[in-house]
Amino acid sequence: RKSSKAKEKKQKRLEERAAMDAVCAKVDAANRTQMKKVMLTVFKHNHGAYQFFREALQFEIDDSSPSMSGCCGEDCSYEILSRRTKFGDSQHSHAGGHCGSCCH
Repeated sequence: RKSSKAKEKKQKRLEERAAMDAVCAKVDAANRTQMKKVMLTVFKHNHGAYQFFREALQFEIDDSSPSMSGCCGEDCSYEILSRRTKFGDSQHSHAGGHCGSCCH
């Protein structure tokens, strides 16, 4: 019988996998339609989501994010993250990672 912690861990992995698949589908669609980048908003207090998008899916803080643009900086409760598609950066290279097919 699995402990509740083991069940929670498995559920979290399933949710992360579903999120990865959904984001990779968006990046694939952006590549097919020749968009230059995919953008999303993440709340600063949601450390898990922030780390997930930055580390697992290789999103970067976008230049238009308040912390980068200087409009409200630390007073703002969110960051705008982005990830370039193959049309957004001709120098783009992706070394492995989860989204192998969505980057090419």
